[in-house]
Amino acid sequence: MDNISWQDIRKVILDFLQQRLANNSSYKSETAKLEKAKELGDQVAVNEVQQKLDELAKRFEFETWMEDAATRRISWITIGTHLSKGIHSSSSGDNVNIATQSKLSHQTVISSATPFLLELDSSGNAASLDIFSLFNQCVGGKKILQVIMENHPAVLPALSDDKQKALLYLANFKKAIFGDFEHPKASELNKQIYWPNSQQTYLSQQDNNYRLLIPLHPSSLCHLVYQKVQSRFSDENKKAREQRRIKDIEHQSYFSFQDLAVVKLGGSNPQGVSQLTSNQGGRNFLLPSMPPKFQKPQFPSITNFQETIFNSSFQYYCRYGFKLLFDTVEAKKNIFVVRNNRKEAFFVILTLILKFVAHIQMTKRAGWSRESSLNLTQQLWLDPKRVMLDGETNFKIRYEKGDWQQELEKQFAFWIQTILKEKFKNFKQQFADPEFSEWRREFNAAVKASQRKREGIF
Repeated sequence: MDNISWQDIRKVILDFLQQRLANNSSYKSETAKLEKAKELGDQVAVNEVQQKLDELAKRFEFETWMEDAATRRISWITIGTHLSKGIHSSSSGDNVNIATQSKLSHQTVISSATPFLLELDSSGNAASLDIFSLFNQCVGGKKILQVIMENHPAVLPALSDDKQKALLYLANFKKAIFGDFEHPKASELNKQIYWPNSQQTYLSQQDNNYRLLIPLHPSSLCHLVYQKVQSRFSDENKKAREQRRIKDIEHQSYFSFQDLAVVKLGGSNPQGVSQLTSNQGGRNFLLPSMPPKFQKPQFPSITNFQETIFNSSFQYYCRYGFKLLFDTVEAKKNIFVVRNNRKEAFFVILTLILKFVAHIQMTKRAGWSRESSLNLTQQLWLDPKRVMLDGETNFKIRYEKGDWQQELEKQFAFWIQTILKEKFKNFKQQFADPEFSEWRREFNAAVKASQRKREGIF
């Protein structure tokens, strides 16, 4: 930016004015009339049209246009990041430009202060928006607007050959850009929030112990969001989305936005709200802000502090099997149906346990059990890939020895016994050694069935 000279800025302004003149509808119409008059050889008409063209061209001469723009029409617009008309298109309140203020040092939420650079917006009389267009012209890789905000020394001489005029022009431009209002105003159409300065002053019911907050529309941030969302229609993103159905090619990542809502500002005349709103056709995207949908995990978790998986949460995980088991215990007669239901109950419980173990063995990294408080038997069972790690020779020996499976049978049987004694306290003496041995056999049968199926759990 240090290489920018006042001549560079002046040239950009002159090119801009020349382009504005060329695109002027009246100038185009009179130029067409001039060509036709020349073809007809009507010199009177040629002179009349040429006079009109000269008058139009004079309006776009550098000194003429700059004086009108910087002393009269600049007061018709305001430039900012937060607009009053975004709240209500008929609001006459002032806008605010936070881009001219210092950044927050600590941010805990995303706001207009988060982006490094925001595109500024402008609202006001449409007859003055060409000034804002000039501010958005680039010189040396930066917009004239940004060059003015950074107080570049080349700006002042570029605005006029008369230094006094240049000082006045620059002061008026900065007033519009920086929002340097002598008497800031809101509008009766703005929302207003009375916020107490403290709890004490609020409860004391004293007068004037509040701040008046007037929310404004964050136009620049909304425009940034709009551009991000619209980039889903870029050629690169569309190509990546289309190629996801093609086999045998390298797929590229792409993005999409789900559950978007659109709010339109300004009705049929979004330019009445602001320039950026007009560029967006009045559309502003709203991202979904619904609460998250939590899904209950299918399997119970293992904390670093539990010593066994056989606990109350594991019982709840196997609750359908235990309900069936409780029903068989409460049955008055030990008939075939009851005995069959008892078998079914253990089948359900053991099937769920083996599913849980398979899930843990597949999803957790090798060696995770070293950070847990599980007893060694269950570490050997749930973390078999640990035997492949360096420094786990003892663990590997214990695992290959295989006697830990008998210990698992005891832990399972003890868990069943404890639950039944707690559930049926009146006849807990019935759950003695014979029943304990039966539950061990049920577990052992499940282990052998799993081994025959080569499930890899044991």
